[in-house]
Amino acid sequence: MKPLLIYLFLITIFSNCRSENSENKGRRKLNSLYRQRIVNSNYVLYDFAYSGSFVTNGEFTGLTILKANEPFTESKIERLPGSYFITKPEIGNLKLVDIQNSTNPTTQKDTLLTPASQYTKTFNGVKFNITTYHQTYGSATMNTGLMRYEFDGLKETNDSLIFYKVKTKFGGKTFPSTTSFLKGNIKLIDSSDHKILYVQINQAIIERGSVYKPTDPLKIVSNQPIVGNAIYEFYPKNTIKSTSLTDIGIWKNVKLSLIYPFPD
Repeated sequence: MKPLLIYLFLITIFSNCRSENSENKGRRKLNSLYRQRIVNSNYVLYDFAYSGSFVTNGEFTGLTILKANEPFTESKIERLPGSYFITKPEIGNLKLVDIQNSTNPTTQKDTLLTPASQYTKTFNGVKFNITTYHQTYGSATMNTGLMRYEFDGLKETNDSLIFYKVKTKFGGKTFPSTTSFLKGNIKLIDSSDHKILYVQINQAIIERGSVYKPTDPLKIVSNQPIVGNAIYEFYPKNTIKSTSLTDIGIWKNVKLSLIYPFPD
């Protein structure tokens, strides 16, 4: 009788282990999480990035909104269309740009600076105004992509972040010595001791400029419509702590140790 009980006990343990391992394998892993508060409200925005274990459970990134007292979990995510705020995020004035990169325009006339669509939609009980654009035909030469700068100091205001003594390190776009950006698309990349490594600005670019022709990559065509995105990285010359800035309209890193283990 005892050997039978031992056998059943071992089978139960192994079955539970296999079930738990199978469940964990099917779960995405949260790689990074940033949060910003919305002024004068009890809501927060999250910028999340998950990776999956399998092809069928792959990368999952984007923005979402939750009440400030709600714990962040994957099951509560209602992914927002678009990643670029037109104005500083405020309840009643949440405006996003959605650039649809999968549209693959085939001629210059397919790139339009007028919106492809505009609509309003509610996510987790909050209304957003969405403006959709199609991507650019051709590649922008100076207007889009990654660009890097140095600065001596910065100042936060209610609506913006101001950089002082800006110098270009890499990229085609130049900024004045003193330049500012509206809150909403500003992300602080910092170290474990809260030193700012660089400030990342993500912007939707909807304007006219020079592009390379896809049919002739060495030929530049001027005054063409451009719809795309630019990533500006501003590196401080001096030590600046991320704790010296608020998280109102500014993306700040959330320690993943505060999120795991997932309750969902």
